[in-house]
Amino acid sequence: MNPGSGIIRNIPKDIMYVFILAVVLIIARITLFESNYFTYLLWNIFLAILPFILSSILSFYESKQQLSKTVFVIGSIVWILLLPNAPYIVTDLIHMNRLRGQVALYDTFLLFSSAWLGLLLFVNSLSQIEKIIIAKYGSLITKIKVPSIILLTSIGIYIGRELRFNSWDVFNPSLFEDTWSKFTHPVHFNEACLFVIPCFFFLYIAYLAFKSRQV
Repeated sequence: MNPGSGIIRNIPKDIMYVFILAVVLIIARITLFESNYFTYLLWNIFLAILPFILSSILSFYESKQQLSKTVFVIGSIVWILLLPNAPYIVTDLIHMNRLRGQVALYDTFLLFSSAWLGLLLFVNSLSQIEKIIIAKYGSLITKIKVPSIILLTSIGIYIGRELRFNSWDVFNPSLFEDTWSKFTHPVHFNEACLFVIPCFFFLYIAYLAFKSRQV
């Protein structure tokens, strides 16, 4: 079986529905109101899809028992770097403070649908990786790794939103310098914690809620 066809066939319907809703609302917003302001959301959605694609590929090969631990470790490192892009879209809700006039309600639905999509991509992608971790390392290790992944994701969102770095900036020395200065400075550390800690619990509870539906 071709991995591409297998992945497409197994895309959850809720992701497909919300993806169509979000993209249609964005394109309609650009067309009807002749404004390119929310064009960036199309790019953010593309980035949010990448970790789901990668986890789906890894999951596909694991289901065929063709995924070695070495390949999984390398793939999961790349996946962790990409994962914050999915729930990052939730933070785009800060742009609601600029909503004015007749299009405000429309933009509210637009932003929420995009945030919803990002959250769905996050929980589904994490679920795929969790199943692989359980198969390869057992449930005990998984109970440690999953919260750790969510914490790293929360830190990654903070770095993206507040420090304006992207996943591919992992090779940029400024990324580590700026992050280190933020987390070692008392004032900036407190600000970072006020972002990272609520983000962690939000994503963790969202994931637990998602898993509870699968039981």
